Amino acid sequence: MPRRKATGPAHEDTIRSGKAPGYTISKTPLNELKLEEKTGEIENYYNPGDDRLLYEALKERLRQFGGIGKNAFEAPFHKPRKDGTPGPVVRSVKTIKKSNIGVSVNGGIAGNGSMVRIDVYRVPNDGYYYIPVYITDTVRGVLPQKACVQDKPPEQWKVMDDSHFLFSLYPGDLIRVERRTPIKLKPPKKAAEKSGISRNECLVYFVSADISTASICITTHDRKYIQKGLGVKRLSALEKYVVDPLGSYHKVQLPKKRQGF
Repeated sequence: MPRRKATGPAHEDTIRSGKAPGYTISKTPLNELKLEEKTGEIENYYNPGDDRLLYEALKERLRQFGGIGKNAFEAPFHKPRKDGTPGPVVRSVKTIKKSNIGVSVNGGIAGNGSMVRIDVYRVPNDGYYYIPVYITDTVRGVLPQKACVQDKPPEQWKVMDDSHFLFSLYPGDLIRVERRTPIKLKPPKKAAEKSGISRNECLVYFVSADISTASICITTHDRKYIQKGLGVKRLSALEKYVVDPLGSYHKVQLPKKRQGF
């Protein structure tokens, strides 16, 4: 059944620095660090030049353990001094990551809480878009107007005209998707079956959305097959259906009015 409850925390517990626009800076435990395969540098490390001696020592320890922080920092790690003697124990360092939509909290930024729904639009001669709606938005009582765009930060998202609004999707809603190229659905990773199916159109359930890729996750009615990254923009059709208590399903009639809170 569709899950339409708007309950949960308005934002994540961790509050990060908002000093770098489009990015968040936070403290990361040493056991979560790892080396990038291509560059050999510590992934997402913030400003190595602040303490080059510490950075190089961390990098060398990671190299010794295959680049995996969980193994490299089982034992306490001491900050190296210039004279070669061990300094105080280091438990975490600053890392920087590209930010998702954030919530301003106590002078910093925290990640958004749960996503309640997505509001789907179709722009003529352009394609499908969706606006993610979070618990934060229900607390503010204001509907967001920007639709996510693949690989773009929130400030570069596309402002939607409500005349192009189609419907809202909640987890568990039934939809029909169609695309010119086959949509490939695969069994879940832990499933015994390994082969998937390909369809140009299918009746599936909406599970969740990924705003970084402007895609959605869909699954078959028996959860036997799943597609985690179905981009919506180039779909030939995206339709919503309702299911009655007897199992009959009917296409939602358009246009629909966008609902507030």
